[in-house]
Amino acid sequence: MSSATSTTKSKPPVRAFATLRFYGDRLDPVRLTEILKVSPTKAWRKGERYFAGPRAGYLVGRTGTWFLATDTHVESADLALHLDFLTRLLSHWTLDDKKRLSQLREVMARDGLKADASLFWHGQPGETPPSVPPQALERLHALPAKVETDFDTD
Repeated sequence: MSSATSTTKSKPPVRAFATLRFYGDRLDPVRLTEILKVSPTKAWRKGERYFAGPRAGYLVGRTGTWFLATDTHVESADLALHLDFLTRLLSHWTLDDKKRLSQLREVMARDGLKADASLFWHGQPGETPPSVPPQALERLHALPAKVETDFDTD
């Protein structure tokens, strides 16, 4: 019996996710969590100490932030599924019969908050980046959220 070592490199997997972030000096993370009915990936108030990661350690928030990454909620390399998660999150009706989007817009206006969404996709060499569905962009812009894309291949 003999063994052989393969010299074939495995291709890195396609990766996709989206993030939604609200920020502002008067941001109340608990209020946003109540409206969206989902826990953030990270959140803190202005002046609150939070863990930024193993390299940065603990920091004090210069502004309040509520941040959600879809990769902990959607197990797929299909960016459209991550966008669908975000758009459903923003458009569901609440028990008091008001749309979440309306509630978020009210809180953003009252507390001077801003929002942005980042769309990430990393594919195989030569692969065509995904297109962003217009209805997803419309929903995010209606928040209003600035939308940024980061699409790349090896």
